[in-house]
Amino acid sequence: MVLGAQLDSWDFAEGAHDDGTGVVQCLEVLRTFKALGYDNNHTIRVVLYANSENGGMGRETYAMSVKKKEEKHILALGSDSGGYSPRGFSLDMSPQRRRLIFEWKNYFLPYGIYDFDQTYAIQDIAPLKKLDIPLVEMVVDTQRYFDYHHSEKDTFDKVNKRELLLGAVAMTQFVFMIDKNW
Repeated sequence: MVLGAQLDSWDFAEGAHDDGTGVVQCLEVLRTFKALGYDNNHTIRVVLYANSENGGMGRETYAMSVKKKEEKHILALGSDSGGYSPRGFSLDMSPQRRRLIFEWKNYFLPYGIYDFDQTYAIQDIAPLKKLDIPLVEMVVDTQRYFDYHHSEKDTFDKVNKRELLLGAVAMTQFVFMIDKNW
């Protein structure tokens, strides 16, 4: 399974929300599992895509590599909407897979994570769809998204640590559920 975020940012900003927060969240999933001594059933890989903001060669190159090496990926999970409060997961996959995840919804509800109805995936994992890999994007509360997106205001002081970590927790829980049940 692959967790992905873009490593580059828009030219005139630090890129804290776009997409430093996604990078942190992906790495935090691995850090948490290691700290817990979690013995995962599937390989969990983090890919930090380069050139996302200027052509997307990082995502295309990764997808070509997966295809060439005939690597099996059971899922690709991306985070690229900023480090805001998590609200759910967009599920770009078969109806059968979606139904399995819908069954887990009650495990997420106590944390304010309720939206599992969307069906799009971020551009960085999108090329993996051609390889029949189920895609998932974390959905966040976007009411402040365009206050910072692609602007000089997208700096680290604008990231709320609690919201950032809530997103990492949501991703960790999602990855755990996939790892144990797929």
